[in-house]
Amino acid sequence: MDFLELFNKVARVVRPAHQSYVDVTDMNQNLQESGLDSMDGLMMGIYFADIYGIPEEIAKEMHFTTVQECYDFIQEHKTKDPSGTAEEAIKGVDW
Repeated sequence: MDFLELFNKVARVVRPAHQSYVDVTDMNQNLQESGLDSMDGLMMGIYFADIYGIPEEIAKEMHFTTVQECYDFIQEHKTKDPSGTAEEAIKGVDW
């Protein structure tokens, strides 16, 4: 599964529809350029923690300004990998 695709799909879920979001196309792109704010980043961290099996106490430490920083954190702390498509990974989030 392409991480940029998953990242953009999660961003569109957490970013309210009435607010603008521009897909991230580069792993080193600053997330402010996409329209994400700190609250969006927090919500994305919660989604990624569930998708990748990161314990809540570790997920609270997730702070990122680029997709690469997010990816690196996930790779270091994940306990599982999502299977299937990005849509399936998002639908599997337990809320």
